[in-house]
Amino acid sequence: MAFRDRVKWGLAAAVWICGIALPAPSRQPPGSKEQAAPLPLEKTIAVAADAGWVDTAIDAGPGEEIRISASGEINLQKGNPDAVCGPDGLDLVTGDQPIPNVNIGALIGKLVQPVARRVDEDSGIEVRDEIFVLFPVGSGTVVTPPFKGRLYLGVNENVLKDNGGTYAVVVVKRPA
Repeated sequence: MAFRDRVKWGLAAAVWICGIALPAPSRQPPGSKEQAAPLPLEKTIAVAADAGWVDTAIDAGPGEEIRISASGEINLQKGNPDAVCGPDGLDLVTGDQPIPNVNIGALIGKLVQPVARRVDEDSGIEVRDEIFVLFPVGSGTVVTPPFKGRLYLGVNENVLKDNGGTYAVVVVKRPA
């Protein structure tokens, strides 16, 4: 047996013994650009009652669907058992909330599109100019963003320092 033949048989045996698999040839015709549909993005986020706006790190835009569901309990005043609520909030509406006509303590969302960053000449503090829209979430909602932006989640209350607890939120973004 020639050296070349022994190498061929040796390689064939090694492939068979080691179980090395080669990729199957594509069955798509040449030039075909068929692509699989993008998969939805799913993310679980903890929204602490005293955290303010929580960045989900999810960017979305027109034509995409954002499905949000939430569970858990928060306390809007630590130590007060009457101030405990779930994601739909307490059945109390005040004018001093981010969304005035939504229950206090309810889970809410904010879609933000940054416009500019600048430093305030008097204070030296960075100011972010942005376009945003607020919307109620509660225990669940589906949103189609009106513009491209970043999704934030928070609690519908302005006094956060005495709050406790966390909402567990699942966000699913379906591509356009």
